Amino acid sequence: MGAWGYRSFDNDSAFDWLGDLENEDASVVDETLALVANEAADEYLDVDAACAALAAAELVAAAHGKGTDRLCDEAAAWLEGHRPELDESTVVLARAAVERVLLASELRDLWAESESHAEWQRDVNELIARLRE
Repeated sequence: MGAWGYRSFDNDSAFDWLGDLENEDASVVDETLALVANEAADEYLDVDAACAALAAAELVAAAHGKGTDRLCDEAAAWLEGHRPELDESTVVLARAAVERVLLASELRDLWAESESHAEWQRDVNELIARLRE
C-alpha cells in the first residue's frame, strides 16, 4: 500500500478507487460499501477493498454534512453532483463497512505494524462517530 498519511484519501488504493468512480453514479459507492460490510468477520479483507470502503464512507459522511473538509479535491468534485444519491440507508451501510475494516482487515494489520497506528485508529473511529451523528 502506498500511503503518505493515515487519513482515508492518503493512499494509492483510495485514489485508484476514486478514479474509477469519476464517471459513475452512487451505486458504485453502495457496491463498494456492501462488499466490505457483508464480508464475514473471519474472511480475509484485502487492503484495496478496505481503502476503497473508507474512501466511500468519507463521501457518505460528507454528503450528510459530516466532514466535507476531509475530502480531497477529486472526491469533493464527485460529491457535488451526487450528494442526493447518498441517502440514509447508505449511511448505515457505510458505518457497517468501516466497522468491518476496523475489526479485521489487511489494512488494519498494516497500520498495526506502523508508528502511526494510533492516529489511523483514531481517524477511523472518528469516521464511525461522524456516521452515527
